[in-house]
Amino acid sequence: MPENMTSYQQFQQQRFADQAQQAVVAQQAIASAGADSFSQKVTETITQLRAISSDLHNAQKQLEAQMGAQQRQLQQMQQTIENVCKQLQQSYNPRSMLQ
Repeated sequence: MPENMTSYQQFQQQRFADQAQQAVVAQQAIASAGADSFSQKVTETITQLRAISSDLHNAQKQLEAQMGAQQRQLQQMQQTIENVCKQLQQSYNPRSMLQ
């Protein structure tokens, strides 16, 4: 019977070793799945941030174009005012009014 006990003990040890190995493999699979999920979330976040960056760049370009147009309008208004001032000065010169 001692031979049977040894065989049984070996069987038990092997079974525990197999279970331990399976537990390690399962933990690695869980960790890997978690890492893959985290990695996917990081990739999605990067994609979203790049899209936001692109939107900001487009908004900046649009704002620059609008500012340029407004600046040209202001310059035209300023030029018009200067021209009117010159015309008024020439038309209503105090010397011409004295005559």
